[in-house]
Amino acid sequence: ERRGKMGTERTRVRLIFISQPKGAPKWPSIHFDPHRRAEQLREILRRRLPEIEFIGGDVVTSSDKMSEIAGRISLGEDGIAVFNLGSSWGLNPILKADLPTLIINDPLLFGGAGMIAHSQRIRREGARAVIISTTDWDEIDRKFRLLHVISSLRRAKFLSIGGGPGADREIMGAAVERVPVDELNRSYEKADEEEARGIARRWMEGADAVVEPSEEEILKSAKLYLAMKELMEERGAVGIAVDCLGLFYAGKLPAYPCLGFAQIDDEPGLISACENDIASLLTKFVVKLITGKPSFLSEPDMDSSRDLAIYAHCVSATRMAGLDEEPEPYIIRSHAEDDKGAALQVRFRPGIPVTVVKLIPDERRILLLRGESLGAFVSDRGCRSKMAVRVPDAQRLLENWQHSWHRVVVYGDYARDFEHLARLIGFDVCYEGV
Repeated sequence: ERRGKMGTERTRVRLIFISQPKGAPKWPSIHFDPHRRAEQLREILRRRLPEIEFIGGDVVTSSDKMSEIAGRISLGEDGIAVFNLGSSWGLNPILKADLPTLIINDPLLFGGAGMIAHSQRIRREGARAVIISTTDWDEIDRKFRLLHVISSLRRAKFLSIGGGPGADREIMGAAVERVPVDELNRSYEKADEEEARGIARRWMEGADAVVEPSEEEILKSAKLYLAMKELMEERGAVGIAVDCLGLFYAGKLPAYPCLGFAQIDDEPGLISACENDIASLLTKFVVKLITGKPSFLSEPDMDSSRDLAIYAHCVSATRMAGLDEEPEPYIIRSHAEDDKGAALQVRFRPGIPVTVVKLIPDERRILLLRGESLGAFVSDRGCRSKMAVRVPDAQRLLENWQHSWHRVVVYGDYARDFEHLARLIGFDVCYEGV
């Protein structure tokens, strides 16, 4: 049984330090003591990465010791982190363990000569490994977070509501549990009316304006939010996807889930996706763990004359800059396509880099795009929330579009992190619009 919010269980990482011993001629110097430096690094890692349970921590100063350590690696370990403290030798016994592996050049100790050989070996072997050489500890933290993402996926559960017949399944280790829409509606009917009114009131008070929806319509959205949360808590799920359009058009949903989705995404440890898009739900899960930010599930329009992609949907998280940051301004509107229900028009901020991403597990690929947000694209045409993004080449983006129409947009440039995630899980990366 998978329980709890996303990323709350610790990730077990085998920690290894490699170097020639003190007294041997090497980089950084013959006098360098790898055992002393390893102790310093162990303390830094424990302090900075409480979500990681470090195993081992051995200092390896010979190839025989390396083979011995490799023999200790067990199936219960989620990944390996090797700190290269100076001149060192091959990592083949470790790379053959086929676990996601970080190889980190100790900042400013000049072990880079060994790192070049490791880099070549990783490429030659096609190993699930990333090599890092940086003086920025925040960058090192982010790479460890990738190991945490991978292990958290194996402990996650997503709910799938609607979208036709189908069985429970797994996607990249995460359990996907099918839930009949009747169960969601039963939870809706049981939702506490006063609690829902309080939520609806907060949504309205936080909005710049409420245009089409009535207070009762927004109340229905709040009750549906409580119903989705109840199902997630009962079943230990961290994510929920609903076939919102199909079910609402068929009269099987009492309200659109747009406002509830935005609220779920603005909360720590939870994510949502519309149109029962499980691949996008998975992508939003990974994005939130890597960046610490909610994201915007959207579909595009293009203007090739200005190299713009306009990413649009009738819902977005409002805390796009981070869960502890101020939310973006928003207006409560109707759902654009049928002018019914309640949805969100979020005013995205301009002048910041964004990453557009989609994980496609069936194809073992990650689609990526680096862009710049030009802010909200204001128009009543198309979906309510629209972000104008400067892209490398809008015409190529259109002509070479792949997979389905949905993409996930997050504030900030995290493309390198997704490149490294792809290597650790054995996926290919495809940059779009270049």
